[in-house]
Amino acid sequence: MSFIEQEEDSDSGEPLELEQACRIYVKHLIREKRLRWEAIRSAYYHITSFAEFAGHKKRIKLIRRDDILEYLNHLELKRGYSQRSKITILTTLRSFFAHFAAQRLIQAGTTANIRIKKVKKIDKSCLSEEQLSSIFKAAYLKYQPYEGISPTDSRVTLERWLAARDWAILCLLICTGLRTKEIASLKTDSIDFRQRVIKIRGKGDNSYRVRERIIPVTEPITLSAAEIYLHLRPKSIFDHLFLNTHLEPLKTSGFAKVVNKMKRELFPQQSLTITGIRRSFVNLCAQKGIDPLILRQIMGHNSLATTMKYYLTVREQHLREVWEKTNPILYFSKREFEQWMI
Repeated sequence: MSFIEQEEDSDSGEPLELEQACRIYVKHLIREKRLRWEAIRSAYYHITSFAEFAGHKKRIKLIRRDDILEYLNHLELKRGYSQRSKITILTTLRSFFAHFAAQRLIQAGTTANIRIKKVKKIDKSCLSEEQLSSIFKAAYLKYQPYEGISPTDSRVTLERWLAARDWAILCLLICTGLRTKEIASLKTDSIDFRQRVIKIRGKGDNSYRVRERIIPVTEPITLSAAEIYLHLRPKSIFDHLFLNTHLEPLKTSGFAKVVNKMKRELFPQQSLTITGIRRSFVNLCAQKGIDPLILRQIMGHNSLATTMKYYLTVREQHLREVWEKTNPILYFSKREFEQWMI
């Protein structure tokens, strides 16, 4: 986005075109909102795609509600966008037009009364404590053959530190519930082995403002796995904790491959993602009775309500188990049940 260096004046009196408005809005996000780069890049892509569809030279004050509806229909019919993706784009466009409406450069209500049917949330199951333990054990068994050896073959050396890397990744995911981007952004100095904590640079609130938090690591095996990996990790010009085979920072797709590899071996018929491991971690913590306020801090939830829904889920599961064991109707025959109802 080299256009950031160009100066644009929204108060020059000239009719504001969509192309100019996009540049001004992105500068506003960078200078005043202090958003993460990923959020800015996503917003830039959405508004410039709309500008390309409507016409870069079209004046922003001429944009109407029908133009936005036509663009959303185009995304669904021509480009196959899902309802969830359309909701994300509409949210970005609302903020875009609201910014210029606040400056009285356009009339308010450009995106008013535009509704997209929300997608029903799928009830996603969590891994049990036994399943998480099996991942823990399997990851270590991958590294165990290389433990205590000093290979001279470069191929074996590569396999050894990759096995240690995958072991450390899975241990951290299971024992901390990190998000994908959070574990990808870890640096070599993010783990304090003496204090047994990890410094996380998380996404923060709904506006993606950067917020740091500290997560305690009480599991000795996790610290041992990370320490062993750091010892075997090759030197690199990058200070990221986890590297790929080219000694570059491991991307989010690389972390997903580590998890998918374990999934194919242990749970071929079950879904397993980093988000699923995070959800299983917080659900297990809720079952163990950890204070919700502490768990909220560990997970980096912006709202306590997000944390509490896991406690409600545990409560519902408990009630269901009790009801199945004590339900008197369970032991009725069909005839007895009909007589009882009459």
